[in-house]
Amino acid sequence: MNELEKLQEDINTLTTNDWDKLISLLQEIEVTRNFGELKGGEQLENDSITFPYWSSSEVVKNAFKIIHELNLVPAFNWTIWAEGKSILNNQDFNYSNLDTITLCKLLTTIVRTDRFNDGFFVFNFENGVIPKIIKTIIQNEINKS
Repeated sequence: MNELEKLQEDINTLTTNDWDKLISLLQEIEVTRNFGELKGGEQLENDSITFPYWSSSEVVKNAFKIIHELNLVPAFNWTIWAEGKSILNNQDFNYSNLDTITLCKLLTTIVRTDRFNDGFFVFNFENGVIPKIIKTIIQNEINKS
């Protein structure tokens, strides 16, 4: 994870090739209809039941890899970030008004929440939040050049 204090400085070092990865990812997300599926929950011979879990699609796995490669997931105390929780809980929120740092903080919140709430990352693809965040990051950073 990246330090929040130097996040913008690190983002400024991203190359055209780096941004192309994110643009290609967004294009792939926009044509994807299935981001994951719930698996498990089968009853075994001993009458126990396997624990359900989310299996992510390739585009979700790829997104996780790329946002980490580009260091777009800063370290900060996301658990107490009330603004982020409020944004993510508002289905009508306009992400295009956010700065890149806030958008990256939202990515951190989603990624970290998924570790404790399996399927949260997939859910944010399905509800359109991740594509909105990625699209706005691209617009913010490419348009400022």
